[in-house]
Amino acid sequence: MRNQPDVMKALADARPARLDPPGTPPLPFPLTAAPGAARRTRRPRAAALIPAGALAAAAVAAVAAVVIDGEASAPAPPGTGSSVQTATGLTAPQLLLAAAEHSSTDAPGTGRYLVLRTENGSVLTVGSGAATYRMTAKSSSEIWLSRSGGGPTRVVSQPLGLTPATPADDDAWRAAGSPGQVLVGKPLPNGETGPGTPVGIGAGPRTVSTSDARVHAFLSVPDLEKLPAEPEALRAALLKHFDGGGGDMPTDRDQWLLNVASGLVTEIPVSGEVRAAAFRLIATLPGTRSLGVVADRHGRTGEGFAFTTASAFTGSIERRFVIDAATGRALGQESRVVRPAGTTARLAPGDLLTYSVVLEQKITDAVPPRR
Repeated sequence: MRNQPDVMKALADARPARLDPPGTPPLPFPLTAAPGAARRTRRPRAAALIPAGALAAAAVAAVAAVVIDGEASAPAPPGTGSSVQTATGLTAPQLLLAAAEHSSTDAPGTGRYLVLRTENGSVLTVGSGAATYRMTAKSSSEIWLSRSGGGPTRVVSQPLGLTPATPADDDAWRAAGSPGQVLVGKPLPNGETGPGTPVGIGAGPRTVSTSDARVHAFLSVPDLEKLPAEPEALRAALLKHFDGGGGDMPTDRDQWLLNVASGLVTEIPVSGEVRAAAFRLIATLPGTRSLGVVADRHGRTGEGFAFTTASAFTGSIERRFVIDAATGRALGQESRVVRPAGTTARLAPGDLLTYSVVLEQKITDAVPPRR
């Protein structure tokens, strides 16, 4: 049996390709001041990023379509209808501009550390004996970022276990004898899975690690304070780092901007004013669509938008976001296959790749955990 660090590396290597900056921990949600307990009203028949009534089985359900106002909606092809209206009556640009207005009033808090606590999930192809099937690997993450850049970045993580991704996968797992250990391999460029590392499907221990203060391939925490709060200036600042894309990043400049700007909304802790600029920048780019009222994987409702990106490495992937309409903060996101190719060649359109939800976000003077 391999030791725990090897198991964690196997799970990290097996994550379906997504738009995380290479070599950096995923930071799925924005962070300014700690949010209050805002009251959210559930609307009837809200579109769901998971099926209604399946909240307790969030890690088991891998649906192939979003349900909007009771009707199925498959992932849209690239470049589809940014002006299409949904059941809420908002186009994607209108939704994004409304989120910008709310974000611009989100005042930053004070404190030495940005703290971000999330739940993350990746759907992996695993094996046991001659059988292969897909399982959702869930984990929790708590990231402490030094605002000055002078202190260490602490990452508190815990694997929460693997569960079959769909009823069919559950049947396959049971037919294989319900093994407590499965083989997890790295996705290969042709969609096959590489040699597997044995991984237990139960929850693992909580660990604390230290890394540098970078939150993106080209951004450190102090850099975030310097990002411009005007959309055109932000566009220019981001494009200084565009090197043609490649790998799991798009080579098209507008698609690259969509991915990086959406990271400022959902993955990188920035001020409310910079987040507002990112929303306004995204609203000017082609290819976004509104999803209407949606729910994250914990059942919290908000306004949803999506866009599709394509690369030879991953095929076409649709990224879907749910935004708290009252604050302009992201509640959750997920990635799904649209057109399989490369590492997703063996998957089907609509297959879930990854998801994340925010559990807590705050600024604090507290001391980060050491162990």
